[in-house]
Amino acid sequence: MKIFILIFLFILVSKNVYSNNIFNTFFYNIEFSSENIENDKIQAINKIKIKSILSIFKNTLSEQDYLDVNNQLTDDLINTFIKNIIINDEKIINNKYISKIKVNFDKKKIIDFFRLNKIPYVEYHPSNFLLIIYEINELNNNLFTKSNNHYKYFYANKENINLFKIPNLDINDRFILKEEDIIKRDLNKINKFSDKYNSNENIIVIAKNDKDKTTYNLIISSNGNILEKKFILNNNEMDLFYNKLENETLSLWKQINKIQNETLNFLNCEISYFNLIELKEIRKNLSNISIINNLNIKKLSYKSISYEIYFYGNLEILFKISELNKLKIKYNEDKCNIKLI
Repeated sequence: MKIFILIFLFILVSKNVYSNNIFNTFFYNIEFSSENIENDKIQAINKIKIKSILSIFKNTLSEQDYLDVNNQLTDDLINTFIKNIIINDEKIINNKYISKIKVNFDKKKIIDFFRLNKIPYVEYHPSNFLLIIYEINELNNNLFTKSNNHYKYFYANKENINLFKIPNLDINDRFILKEEDIIKRDLNKINKFSDKYNSNENIIVIAKNDKDKTTYNLIISSNGNILEKKFILNNNEMDLFYNKLENETLSLWKQINKIQNETLNFLNCEISYFNLIELKEIRKNLSNISIINNLNIKKLSYKSISYEIYFYGNLEILFKISELNKLKIKYNEDKCNIKLI
């Protein structure tokens, strides 16, 4: 009788998955005992292929689009995305197999699939969100105070909470943003507060306690847009709250910042450069910006090139992804200029 035991241990290379590397995958530690090692090794790799591509889809797509793509996922489709498979520290001792396996995918092919099927996606996650929590209960209200139970939990567990940063909870915080500003959704006051912390991504939570339940109203502010969502938990379920907050925050953020794949936008930009080495670097970085569909040279002159840029998404997304690729786009209605960061 064939004896077969397969054990997967998922090892993260980096704890910080909220970055512009959301198309990256991780190594899996593989260890199993089998009388047919080659066959079971292939099965293990196939499982890693599925887990890895689903991780990318989970990071880049909305919840509904993720479910839709998952339903049409086949082995053949997954194989079209694969760039290479890395197997490290491989050992076979008698019937025991041990290795570390990673499946890398071709980012361009994945985005081409999204584009072909008109699926909006995001290309990066913010490094963090400024988290503002306003607690309301029968006895008192807590905004920027150390009596705030959610902030107490954050301080005690901050090494495990990577997506958020919290305010200083000082007197200046209480002067800039008041409880009524949050209730009224005063975007000007919220933006002024976020300027203090140099934050473009903000999540406000209104936590209202009622007997044994807490109603959470989430208000996300990103690129001048606001979205809201509500959920209810039992009181004092702080672990569950922060886990759910992380998922809901990213979900709302994706709705605001998703890259549409249906129509092209247009921009005229000039590149001024000092030498050919700098120009080569700029052109290379431009080619790495996946939302740019086409670059046409409009005008050439000494140490200057003007381009017609056709791109998906919008200007704010173009600017952000350009920064991730070490380029700065300065733009107003009259002039656009691109340079290296």
